[in-house]
Amino acid sequence: MRFKVRDRMKQPGISLILSTCILLTAAGILSAAEPVIIADDYVQPGAVLQILIQGGHLNNVSLSIENSRKESLSRNQGFLWTAPYGESVSVVLLGIPSTITPGRYTLVMNADQGRAQWHLEKAVTVTEHPFPEQVINLDDKMNALYNDESERKKSEARRLWTILTSFDKNAIFQTSSLIPPLDEGVPTSEFGERRRYHRPDGSESSSVHFGLDLWSEPGTPVKAAGRGRIVLATERFLTGNTVIIEHLPGVYSLYYHMDSLEVREGEMVNQGVVVGSVGETGFATGAHLHWELRVGATPVNPSQFLTSPLLDTNGIMGRME
Repeated sequence: MRFKVRDRMKQPGISLILSTCILLTAAGILSAAEPVIIADDYVQPGAVLQILIQGGHLNNVSLSIENSRKESLSRNQGFLWTAPYGESVSVVLLGIPSTITPGRYTLVMNADQGRAQWHLEKAVTVTEHPFPEQVINLDDKMNALYNDESERKKSEARRLWTILTSFDKNAIFQTSSLIPPLDEGVPTSEFGERRRYHRPDGSESSSVHFGLDLWSEPGTPVKAAGRGRIVLATERFLTGNTVIIEHLPGVYSLYYHMDSLEVREGEMVNQGVVVGSVGETGFATGAHLHWELRVGATPVNPSQFLTSPLLDTNGIMGRME
């Protein structure tokens, strides 16, 4: 059975959507708890929405942001977070694409509760946020790397996607804010930058920059931005020596173009542990670190979590009261 939202209640700063499910059994009628979506009404491109689903124990929670054509632009699963005093709540961290057009969208949640199936919807507005532009001139070597169609490149892309779409509901390793991966890294390219590549033959192509580029002297230690599990530590065609760390369910930090690797796959590392060193491997125009953060495979701005917690546990408890 599927049930649509019937009633909406609004409070300042918090939108609540209630849906009632009635389960018919041979013994009579049982009423399940009423799930509630709690999320901000406004969000910027490249940000992360922290969404709470309250109202009984829910299973298989998934949530997406959809446009007016009901196309999913980003999605993630939910995990259970338990407060120190024992109460639990389902949490979904939803990355908002940097390429999304400002406007009104719909958060769509589906979940199971026993034999009942819940379907909840909530409106959300994506606000304007300008991103810078950059022009990059490619030499013959860089142009060949950029346009390579080898099986190795395709295979590595498939493996990367498999990792970034993996979801371990028990992988709660880092909740506090992140630290910069370089002690004195100088930003050279911003998150969400709109890039235009000039090829040697005069043609052009474009892309969006999914992370932050930080310059430092070659060999400078690169540190884990947060505690987590190493899910990838290898040399790749485009990104060179690469490390990926899982911090929360569906939340990963990525470190590209390093000169060396100092960790192994499967290893647990604490925040601040050296994972590699600054280099110029792969598709890189100079020595630097490309630092990226993915939430449900969606690239988001990592710098927002240098001053804010990766999981706002205080905010969660405040809304649970």
